[in-house]
Amino acid sequence: MHPDKYLPELVAEKNSLDSCFVHAVRLLAEEIEKYEGDELRKDGDTKKYLDIISNKNIKLSERVLIPIQQYPKVRDTAAVHPSPLHLFE
Repeated sequence: MHPDKYLPELVAEKNSLDSCFVHAVRLLAEEIEKYEGDELRKDGDTKKYLDIISNKNIKLSERVLIPIQQYPKVRDTAAVHPSPLHLFE
């Protein structure tokens, strides 16, 4: 499907739906928002913003899967030692 025709078709389909199809309207609205967001962000930036004004602590975490057969010493040390320096000693 041509990208130029996709967004107008989504909007037309959303407007033509009856109000009793709540979930379909919601899904179409999410798809329209996703497509418009991609149009606005051609440079590859993501829409993740942090509140830098408030003094809240921010916890960043990432789940990493490590093959146990290749690295048997790493097993559960990530839960005990959150610092990456302690993982591969």
